[in-house]
Amino acid sequence: FVKELLRLFGSASVDDGVRILALLSLRRLVSLSPPEVADIALKGIYLTYVRNSNVKTIANLTTIQLMRNCGVELYGNDANASYQHGFVYIRQLAIHLRNSMQLRSKESFRAIYNWQFINSLNFWTEVLATYCGDRAEEQPQFCATLESLVYPLTQIILGVARLVPTAKYFPLRIHCISQLLRLSSATGIYIPILPMIIEVLESPEFLSRRPINSTLKPLSLDSQLKAPKEYEHTRVYLEIVLESVFGLLADAIAAQSVRIAFPEWVVPAVLQLRRWRKRAGKSWSRFSKQLQGLLEKIDQSSLMVVQQRNKVDFGPANLTGANQFMSDISIDATPIGAYASSLRKVKAQQRATMVEAEMEK
Repeated sequence: FVKELLRLFGSASVDDGVRILALLSLRRLVSLSPPEVADIALKGIYLTYVRNSNVKTIANLTTIQLMRNCGVELYGNDANASYQHGFVYIRQLAIHLRNSMQLRSKESFRAIYNWQFINSLNFWTEVLATYCGDRAEEQPQFCATLESLVYPLTQIILGVARLVPTAKYFPLRIHCISQLLRLSSATGIYIPILPMIIEVLESPEFLSRRPINSTLKPLSLDSQLKAPKEYEHTRVYLEIVLESVFGLLADAIAAQSVRIAFPEWVVPAVLQLRRWRKRAGKSWSRFSKQLQGLLEKIDQSSLMVVQQRNKVDFGPANLTGANQFMSDISIDATPIGAYASSLRKVKAQQRATMVEAEMEK
């Protein structure tokens, strides 16, 4: 029965309603069955998801996202079983990455730089962000059991992002940065994301090399891991990369905007961004203006934190007070948070338009 439900869940010929019904049946079965059945179901739903996670068009991203969400829901039944499966599969991903770093061959890179590997990282990112972040207060014991997996997963994502640090693989790096941002924002665990984003901006593609003008259609990075050959070094490709990078930059900075040390924490990034604007602003004038707006929002957010900080009555040694600082203010209520939220809405609208256009073909 479990195998039949998994077959329906992964079938390309069924609609999303059947997949959801298969998940609900699996979930009920797992809750009523012995641990052996739960193990089969957890292993089966993850492997079924991985087998069907090869992104071919932007349209089938929605199906992959649904399958991932279904898998995450099933992993919310038993903390110990989820930890055991997570440990095994995250370790497998780490072994694949280590082998690729040691061999340094095209074949070994292909074993990492593919949609199945990246979507496996997406799956575990979502599991940990959900149960150690979004639902941590509802299920504190669940979070305590899974939290030790956050560090190894973070190290794997960092390693994957920097395995082949060339402009062709900017889309893959952007996917990895998005995963780290999701993990950090949900769990509250600090991950140094800004240096990875600024590394992209400081690429010779933006600072020294002249981009190639072309009449190619804009590319959706959501469905790409690397730039197609004809897009390499073109202005249309690099502009799309900059749009994504600026969105991630705003999100990464906004995530820290209610922290008590935000004004000091953001200084190195601000200096680097101002230097980039000075060096690359003429070649990328549209993004130079956008960056100026981002820097203004950062300054306004820093001022907001300083004003709130002037009201506190505790010292630096009071970690509890520092952690509760501005806890009653949402990130979206800060200037940089509102700015990042507006960029996300624009991106969501653009993606919806692209999916619509793809479905009409």
